[in-house]
Amino acid sequence: MIIVDYDGNPVTKVSNMTELAELVLFVEKKGVASFFCPRELAIDGRQRPTVVPAGHFGLKSIIAPVLVDGRAEYWVWAGVFVEEETKELIGDNAQKWTAAIKQADALPVGAVEAKLNEIEKMAAICGELISSERRKQKYHEYGQLLKTAVTDHSAVNRMDKLLHELRKMDECLDMALYIEKRQQGWVVAATNGEKAARLYGKMIDELFPPLSFPEMSLCPSYFQNVALDPRFSFFVRHGIRPKAMIIYPAIYEQKVEGWVIVGSETASSLPAAMKPLGAALVQYEHLLVKCAAADMKMNRHFMRLTMLMEIGRAMHVVQNDEEIVRMMTQFALELAYGDFVCTILYVNGKAVTVHEGAISAEMASCYQEDVLRHYGRSIKQVAKSQVPSLRQVGDKTVMEVPFFVRDGYYGVLAVHLKETDEAKEAEVYVTALVAVGVMMMNSAAQDGSGQTVNVQMLSEQLTSREMDVLELLVQGCSNREISERLFISVHTVKNHITNIFQKIGVNDRSQLIALVYQLSHRRHEGSIIGR
Repeated sequence: MIIVDYDGNPVTKVSNMTELAELVLFVEKKGVASFFCPRELAIDGRQRPTVVPAGHFGLKSIIAPVLVDGRAEYWVWAGVFVEEETKELIGDNAQKWTAAIKQADALPVGAVEAKLNEIEKMAAICGELISSERRKQKYHEYGQLLKTAVTDHSAVNRMDKLLHELRKMDECLDMALYIEKRQQGWVVAATNGEKAARLYGKMIDELFPPLSFPEMSLCPSYFQNVALDPRFSFFVRHGIRPKAMIIYPAIYEQKVEGWVIVGSETASSLPAAMKPLGAALVQYEHLLVKCAAADMKMNRHFMRLTMLMEIGRAMHVVQNDEEIVRMMTQFALELAYGDFVCTILYVNGKAVTVHEGAISAEMASCYQEDVLRHYGRSIKQVAKSQVPSLRQVGDKTVMEVPFFVRDGYYGVLAVHLKETDEAKEAEVYVTALVAVGVMMMNSAAQDGSGQTVNVQMLSEQLTSREMDVLELLVQGCSNREISERLFISVHTVKNHITNIFQKIGVNDRSQLIALVYQLSHRRHEGSIIGR
């Protein structure tokens, strides 16, 4: 017995060799081939064992296909036998075959049928073993994919990396993409694959499953004959005709936040194991993205809290209403991460406008008029309420925070928001900033006229390196962060800071920040418009 592949190449050694089998396999091979050609049997589409001639008149062999996933990939050649009814008919001119034929057992019809059944069972076991081994190898590859996903902490874009890893699940996958919900609808936000790149930035049709389902499924969906399904016309319109596709939901807190899609234009079906494996990869990466976002958000909270503390100390040092309003305006931009900020301050009936960021003096003046129209004579009452609100100014969204210092001294601070989703978070910090500013202005009014700092411009007193350190100090950088950015040691940074304090005449960072903002005001007086 021997097992061969599709081309007739042996994949096992010959077992239980008999004299007759040796003649067929190794001796009589000069004229007509005494062995069989599996390719011809495969073309015939044989799915069960069969009896075929073997090298000499009257000699027979059993050939059985080994089916792997429904396809004949190997063949079992089950030796040579002589049928009982034909043994006597074999001629005496067999020469060297005669002795071997006489020694061979003659099998009756029933025995041949029994042997066919045995060989069929054996071939089925072989096929299952091969399939199991291949599945084992595939699962090992899948395991490596999961291991790589867990251990890889590179700075590569997580979604791009995920799509790349998903395509490694099977060589037939030629496209992968990620769609996410945006204001205008579901949009292709990331792609992997030559043709898939055409879809980047495109809006997905509402008919596209599972968007068209009554309820968005939290489980992966598998589709075949995709290019023939009108619901997938989005792909066909862009020259992509997938045959099979799997769609994985990206879930957070039982809500679908996006969809990851893999597909093939060549394979009519995809391995069943890809559904759970891909779902695990997608969910793992999505949670990593969420964790990274939460970590970034936490760092942002700490930075904002630190900034508020520094601002409060700086305002306390300044104790000057005009400077406090300016500082309040400038830092509101930092706390809200907007593009511009504008504060309208009313001092005994006179309006003063302070603005920062991407807003011109003309635009600030127009906004001042808009505030007057919007609030009218009730602006004082609105200021006393100090309730923030969102307003649309042109095509921009701004958060307005009214504030009341004392009679004859009130106003509105409006800061631009890039993302309305972050309005609640920004509201907490901006209102806290305004509250600190109001408190410091009231404190300054009670203490008297306030302090005035009389120093020359910083650039005239400090070296260029000290100016670099000062700039980073004002931005709230730590000593280590300054050393990393300027490529100097922490000890050198400390020396520079000591020199800066001594030259300017301040004792700590809060006083330094207050002084910098006072000087900044003197250099940019033109950004205050009064009327």
